[in-house]
Amino acid sequence: MQQQLITFFGELAKSMHMSGANAHDLERHIRLLGRHFGVDAHCYALPTMLTITLESPDQGQQSRLLRLPAYDYNMSRLIALKDMLRKLDRIDQLPDAILRLEAIMAAPLPWKPWVMVLSGFVLSGAIALLLGGALPEMAAAGLNGIIFILALLYLGARPGLVPIMPVLLCAIAAIGAYLISVLIPLTSPFVVILASIVLLLPGFTITIAMIELATGNLLAGTGRLSGASILMLLMGAGVAIGTGIGTEWIPYRTLSSLNKLPDWTIWPAIALLGGTLMIFLQAPLRSLHIMMGACLLAFAVASSIGAVFGPVAGAFTAAFSVALAGQLFQRFSGEPGILVQIPGLITLVPGSVGFKGLHALMEQDNLAGISTITTMATTGAALVIGTLLANSMALSRFARGAKSEIDEEPA
Repeated sequence: MQQQLITFFGELAKSMHMSGANAHDLERHIRLLGRHFGVDAHCYALPTMLTITLESPDQGQQSRLLRLPAYDYNMSRLIALKDMLRKLDRIDQLPDAILRLEAIMAAPLPWKPWVMVLSGFVLSGAIALLLGGALPEMAAAGLNGIIFILALLYLGARPGLVPIMPVLLCAIAAIGAYLISVLIPLTSPFVVILASIVLLLPGFTITIAMIELATGNLLAGTGRLSGASILMLLMGAGVAIGTGIGTEWIPYRTLSSLNKLPDWTIWPAIALLGGTLMIFLQAPLRSLHIMMGACLLAFAVASSIGAVFGPVAGAFTAAFSVALAGQLFQRFSGEPGILVQIPGLITLVPGSVGFKGLHALMEQDNLAGISTITTMATTGAALVIGTLLANSMALSRFARGAKSEIDEEPA
């Protein structure tokens, strides 16, 4: 029985990792499930490695070491896994749990690749608006976003290209921006490039890494943060290569200035951001209004508080509001709070700010680069503190006993 149990725990932890669970969340769920099954379960999760140890008085200790594959965010799968965990409280449920886990992992993705390609147009166009672009930048970014998603799907299906994929994708995006500018004159090709590659920016990964560091998962947080930093450098190299080719070999056209769109257009762009995140995070369709609302809440709080007290205070308050809203949503609806927390935090993460800083450093503008990266770090720290504070408050307020511990601990 213990051999079957540790195999199940290992596959469950691996499935949660592949679906986007952070180390703190994963280890907590394994530990609590072990209590329900009458064993001491210890899980030690790193971005590339997982150790599971089970202890029981009658069968002693047994451990298993797993090499973890690359992870991606699949909210539909993560929701199903957490729903399964909520219903597991007895060891005799193990055979059914094994079958259900296999069914969850075998289920097809809720959104097809062609939907993701079309969503790339909407996502990149909306991001271009948020970055201060006018209609030409929005149109060019949308077209370039389609090219970027097509290249992402093509290269992602070829394992041999994975190590250099960020360089290739960002070079393609940069060259595509300059090619499109031949047809659509732009005021800022860099806005189009940044809007096109925003899906690859590791801003949310950096935030998760900082949360892991703050919760004592030092190796997991350090590993994830190192991976995000390397990814950012590879992306910067790709943009530099593509920009060099574009400026030297493509007869692109630029305009001196254009009138920006009215301020109210930012709000539909934020709502569209939530809708496209639902697709790229593989969330269920029923979560559309929830994810849009989460993005709008995050932006509304960050912009209103930030205008009075500064961007760091705005980021802290917005992260606190989003995390608390996720806990309230989970408490009163029974749906996972990640439907609110993840899109809200993605709206706030300073990934594009960090990339601008890296780009400035590569352009030898050291003062602007260091200043921008410092802003990214302080903003990221504010997001982490706000999220952890809200989750801790919700835990102390909503905890209702050991049996519901999996539901009520902060995600």
